Amino acid sequence: MSERPPVDLGTTIAGVRFPFVAMNASGVWSTTAAELRALARSDTGAIVLKTATLHPLVHPSYRSLHNPGAAVYVPLVRELAGAGARPVVASIAGATVDEYAMLARIFADAGAAMIEANVADEWVAATLAPFEDARTLGALAARLAADSPIPVAVKLPQRFAASYRKLGRVLGEAGIPVVVIQNDFAGFEKFLLESGGRFETIVVGGIRSGYDVRRALAKGAKAVQVGSALAGEGPSIFARLAREMRLARG
Repeated sequence: MSERPPVDLGTTIAGVRFPFVAMNASGVWSTTAAELRALARSDTGAIVLKTATLHPLVHPSYRSLHNPGAAVYVPLVRELAGAGARPVVASIAGATVDEYAMLARIFADAGAAMIEANVADEWVAATLAPFEDARTLGALAARLAADSPIPVAVKLPQRFAASYRKLGRVLGEAGIPVVVIQNDFAGFEKFLLESGGRFETIVVGGIRSGYDVRRALAKGAKAVQVGSALAGEGPSIFARLAREMRLARG
């Protein structure tokens, strides 16, 4: 009796190969060098950085985006990308289209494999305001698609005024191939339906077991990001998720 071939739990998104379909959500186990190196030693599918701005950001109203600035993360990206075990995804946020474009080039030059353009944070809503006028989001998406030497994923907020159909049209016409979106019906399932299925989706939220990962994939996601469960369990969660997925396959 021949042995079964090993189960491939990886995925390819916008041409980037991820050895596992689950990865950390930006901001979880990704703030310090020690946390990032611990992720690199784990079974995560990618190393997603904490969202970085061009300059250090500390503001009492936007604590979720506190970060030391892109320059601090660049040498870490070089180190992690040089090791080659996991692709590095650089999460970025800017107050202007130019800042997003500059950050994309900086991290691409450092060795990141993909950019996650975070337009979900409240600071971005208060500065760039990409969802108040579709032209702003369109200009940002088109600039990133044109200027970034690596693929760009746009991370969407949980709620916004624009319809999913219109949002999909704006991002699609700009040439954005990937979105990061909330893992629920009002999030990625509705987006997939109304955007015509033209995007590869990475979903975030609600992932605690291998079953949760499989359920998201069955609904159309290409990969998942793990937040709260990773914060509580640590990077060993990725080995557990992979084990549970393999057991489910029998």
